[in-house]
Amino acid sequence: MEAAIKRNISNHERFNFYLFTSGKAVSILGSSIYTFAIGLYVLKITGSALNYAATLMLSIIPMVLISPIAGVIADRIPKKWLVVGMDLLSGVLFAVLYFYALTMTLNLAIIYISTVLLNIFTTFFGIGMEAAKPSLVTSERLIKLNSLSKLIDSSASILGPIIGGMVFALVNIRLFILLNAFSFIFSAVTEWFIDYDLNEDEVENEKLVRTSTKAFSMDLKEGWNFFSHNRSILELFFVFVSLNFLLGFSVNVPAPYMINQLLKMPSTSFGLINSMFPVGLIIGTLTVEKVMRKIEFRKLLISMNAFIAFLAGLIGLPIVLNLGNNKNLIFYATINILMGIAIAYVDVPIMTILQNEIPKKLLGRVLSLIMSLVKVILPLAIISSGLLIGILPIVVIPIMGASIAFSYSMFLLVQLKKQKNSTLDEKTKIA
Repeated sequence: MEAAIKRNISNHERFNFYLFTSGKAVSILGSSIYTFAIGLYVLKITGSALNYAATLMLSIIPMVLISPIAGVIADRIPKKWLVVGMDLLSGVLFAVLYFYALTMTLNLAIIYISTVLLNIFTTFFGIGMEAAKPSLVTSERLIKLNSLSKLIDSSASILGPIIGGMVFALVNIRLFILLNAFSFIFSAVTEWFIDYDLNEDEVENEKLVRTSTKAFSMDLKEGWNFFSHNRSILELFFVFVSLNFLLGFSVNVPAPYMINQLLKMPSTSFGLINSMFPVGLIIGTLTVEKVMRKIEFRKLLISMNAFIAFLAGLIGLPIVLNLGNNKNLIFYATINILMGIAIAYVDVPIMTILQNEIPKKLLGRVLSLIMSLVKVILPLAIISSGLLIGILPIVVIPIMGASIAFSYSMFLLVQLKKQKNSTLDEKTKIA
């Protein structure tokens, strides 16, 4: 009887994996393609780089502002309603946009409004899906599900611009909008059949959430209190912060400036170098599960944070050594692949730890707070780096950010070792 129950759960898990993959892939890829293609469309009809940049910014701002609200709602209503409902609303949005485009010209106001709405729906969808993950599979399969989710995100980051560029060049914008409407509705139908209560503990937690009568602000405060008073969660949060600051400060601004302005490398080389990062992410997500079986989660993500800092500190090396174009290309391509792998080795463990340590009834709220606060760090780091480029030698800037992130990682590794030694001493005393 017990073997039959386990076999049934395994079949349900497999079914959930298939449905999750198809549903999320269509939804995330659809959003990525639209964001890229509509940006090109704005650039074409206005000829303004500022309007193009504004379109891209409108895909980021809603995520920062809406995430905390999405987290509270994700904890107050069944995840199925949120996930399916958001994809359905995205499909309806594109359907309305299509019928509007049949009779009227797509102007900037309509494009901006639709972009904001799409990214609001996508933010709610993302938070709902992340909060639902622990209930889609048993805890033993959670790492695999997170790896699969990261693989979808990485693939979308590669395919979105490629397909978006092809769509923009070959397909009428109205037809593209209609295809997006159908894809989101297909995704919603697929996600409807996911078993969101496979993990039995989640069923109990959902009941607690559904009967809650707390005010919205109290729910948000409860999530903040758990986040701000949990030392373990704060530690993970600051790993995330240090990584995002490092990438924004030491990589996102200095690297393109060095490659394009100082080394004068061809644009084709720059494009090839950038394409290596998502390739590394995909390699990382395909191998991270095996690595996590051998190395303790926290040790892995802290070590990888230190490794990324080390790689970031090397970014200015070609400027100092005065290498040729071919060697520079190999150097930066290798750095980007290794960074992609290492970031996958940080993202998957950190998400798995958070999903296991945060109570399921608070998961949406706490995850959304972390994501929202981390997203604020990146633009601040980019602005700081951009300002310092005009003041300091550029090779110093990557080293500054890398030194901070590396020092913090070393501090955490020492703390982790102390905790393990303390635990061993306690066990020895008891024995």
